[in-house]
Amino acid sequence: MVIFNAQFIKMEKNLYEELGLKQNATRSEIKSSYRSLVKQHHPDAGGKKERFLAIQNAWETLNDPIKKKQYDSSFSFSSSSFNSLNENWEEKFNSKKHNSSIKDKEVETWIKEIYSPINRLISQIIKPLNNEIKELSADPYDDELMENFCSYIMLSQKKIEKVEKIYNKKIVPKSISALGLDLYHCFSQVKDALSEFDRYTQGYVDNYLFDGKEMIKEAKRIQSKMSIEKKNKNF
Repeated sequence: MVIFNAQFIKMEKNLYEELGLKQNATRSEIKSSYRSLVKQHHPDAGGKKERFLAIQNAWETLNDPIKKKQYDSSFSFSSSSFNSLNENWEEKFNSKKHNSSIKDKEVETWIKEIYSPINRLISQIIKPLNNEIKELSADPYDDELMENFCSYIMLSQKKIEKVEKIYNKKIVPKSISALGLDLYHCFSQVKDALSEFDRYTQGYVDNYLFDGKEMIKEAKRIQSKMSIEKKNKNF
């Protein structure tokens, strides 16, 4: 809890301002603004990594009802209160060795409790997909084949719901914020792909199936990237 509060204390910019919103913004407005800013500032689109991570950090807090409530309550603090709290926190954790030990433990815990279980669930969704589509392609209008494909989608969507709950359990340690961001975008791609597959089953529009497959392809690329990064940094 100390670490969580310290994150708020050290923030220099209002999280709502980070997303271009007012404090009374609705959840829908928060989500819409976040998605728009992510596309605009994504490093792959030429955006700056620092700005992109700041947007992601704001989203992680404002999208979670509990974290948002705690953050909103922080507005009742005066600036002097923040300065006082900040000084006390810095004084208590001024030892570089102590800080390093805490950060290492944070990373180890996050990898074990968040990254690893989420990565396994993502793989459980991605790996059987090609076979599911292959079986359905034999005759998309066959009721039994379509029912099997719909069952795969429903089961996968439940796994994604579990993934989101796991991800929101802990804040991503600052030292591995890039990995946390990649993980978020990986399962977001999978979630959106499942929505496209579901739309396909309702109207047999091939574009939905194609778009879903492309999203899964991107999710696999991100998953591979995360694996390499994790291995290179010995996480």
